[in-house]
Amino acid sequence: MTFAAVAREAGVSPATASRALNGTTRVRDGLRGRVRAAADLLGYTPNAHAQALAGAEGNRTVELICQDVGDPYFAGIAGG
Repeated sequence: MTFAAVAREAGVSPATASRALNGTTRVRDGLRGRVRAAADLLGYTPNAHAQALAGAEGNRTVELICQDVGDPYFAGIAGG
């Protein structure tokens, strides 16, 4: 389930849905409840990897997802 689908289901913008779910800024209780209800209804769970990357201010991290790290091609990329 995507974050955009939760926002659509709740009838709010993705920015408002983000603020409601993350609690980063003040959102009216009615909106927060509507977004959380939509998230529950759709079975939305936050992506931990995306949250870590989004919250990594000043951290120059690159996340690499590859099929087989034993493959010389992918191992070369992972190794830098």
